[in-house]
Amino acid sequence: MTTQSKVNSRLRTLVCSGSVSAVLILLMFRATFGQGGNTIGGHVFGDDHRPLADLNVELLDELSRTMGRGRTNSSGRYFFTGLSAGRFKIRVLAFGTDYEEQEQDVEIVNFNRSSGIGDTRVLGHVNESRDFYLSRRKVATGLGAPGTVFAQDVPDNAKKLYKEGLVHLENKRTKDGYSSIKQSIEAFPQYFAALETLGVEYVKAGYFEAAQVLLTLAVNVNPRAYKSWYGLARSLNSQKKQAEALIAAEKAIEINSLAPESLFLAGTLSRQAKDYAKAEKHLMKAQEVSGDAIPDVHWELALLYANGLERYREAAKELKLYLKALPEDKNAEKIKKLIVDFEEKAKKTSE
Repeated sequence: MTTQSKVNSRLRTLVCSGSVSAVLILLMFRATFGQGGNTIGGHVFGDDHRPLADLNVELLDELSRTMGRGRTNSSGRYFFTGLSAGRFKIRVLAFGTDYEEQEQDVEIVNFNRSSGIGDTRVLGHVNESRDFYLSRRKVATGLGAPGTVFAQDVPDNAKKLYKEGLVHLENKRTKDGYSSIKQSIEAFPQYFAALETLGVEYVKAGYFEAAQVLLTLAVNVNPRAYKSWYGLARSLNSQKKQAEALIAAEKAIEINSLAPESLFLAGTLSRQAKDYAKAEKHLMKAQEVSGDAIPDVHWELALLYANGLERYREAAKELKLYLKALPEDKNAEKIKKLIVDFEEKAKKTSE
């Protein structure tokens, strides 16, 4: 389903009923780029040039408006494609870690050639590269738990196979990457890094049942593994095991109470379970720590207030904030009509 199809589906749900499928934030990518063949990519590193996986990376225009979002892969790589010429910003959002957010400017310049009869042709495409080396936060914020290294005495052959798998994944040799990491687990069944990496990769690829098995093993080995708990929650939710998914999401929150993606998922699942007080608590916290980085928090709050709690004034407010974060949404006019409808209902209920 396309991004716009998802938006249309959510709009129909908001009008007609009180239920909506949970939005999996680690898989969202708004494809609102201008037409073009240019790219921007690079790697994100932490201490000792260690690649940082699963960090949110945003592409912004020169006015700091969000054009797209993605995540770093297991090798810390991010990539944006289909870009036109212009000035951009790349911003790394280090949620769930004790690293500082970082931003870099990028300018793409294409060389054009005129045919002399009125048309202009772009000569080639530009592939810009920007690497990030994140710094630790100067003041402890309680965000460091997920970044804690889990130490294991791993056999050398298992380590070798795991490293080979990471190289394959980095070079988009996915099948070979899966195979090498599987072999590393066969060589050492308690290999936490391999279990978590392959489990997370399977979540991204949509192999949710296999991901559930691997990530369940991972959290049994390391019960403080934030990424494994969150990935497990996503895999369970995608299999429509919402009750189990909520338990896993709340385990992730216990480890890192300021991770917006887990708060968002737990809030969505709580709303679906009609635990409205818990849903509001999680969603409001997700909004507090993420700002406008996750516009769908406003959408979920609007669903909660309109269909669950009948607090229409607040539902209208959240839809306004959603449009403020995504002003170019193709359903903007329909959403504006909903805002008016909710404001009218709010007046009637207050009379």
